[in-house]
Amino acid sequence: MSPEVGGWILAGLGVLLAFTGTKLFWLAVGIAGFAVGWLFSLLLFPQIEPTAHLLVSVLLGLACGVVAIKGLPIIAVALGAVLIGLLGYSLGAQFTQTVTDPTGALWAKLLGFVVGAVIGYFMVSKGAAIGIALVTALGGGVLVWNGLTQALIDNGPKMSATWIPVVAGLAAALFGFLGQRATAKEKNVEREGAK
Repeated sequence: MSPEVGGWILAGLGVLLAFTGTKLFWLAVGIAGFAVGWLFSLLLFPQIEPTAHLLVSVLLGLACGVVAIKGLPIIAVALGAVLIGLLGYSLGAQFTQTVTDPTGALWAKLLGFVVGAVIGYFMVSKGAAIGIALVTALGGGVLVWNGLTQALIDNGPKMSATWIPVVAGLAAALFGFLGQRATAKEKNVEREGAK
């Protein structure tokens, strides 16, 4: 499998995550596990075959989905931490593109992940329903951003418009959040009508 195909898969999963995070929570957790496996296997083992990256990602995604089906309450908080951590990681990677020291760039990415994870933890733990909608929408946007960056810029034909993945990621996050909130309001109206 080519890295471009992997990027398109990641972007597609990001759209799915952005729009269905609260509706299909177990799927959101599985997608987050897949994304973590994909991005960190690329970071830690860039020399291995892309198919191995995919295998690691699928296994981690399936394990996370199964744990979410079991309904452990800590999973929602962990989901928030991981997805916003990925946003912090991506921002750290964006700001260190011109850094020539690879160790410094790695530490900036990891620091971004840790800071994002702490923020994501508090977002979900303090406001569960809206917090999950927000972190899954943002997480989906980050996956779209990273997937399109990989598919269009890093490994695909060189594009001068590097803003396309960023705009697509922001659009997926915004519309995903609005879609999830509209679905939640619709469910609340149905519940009120049934009473």
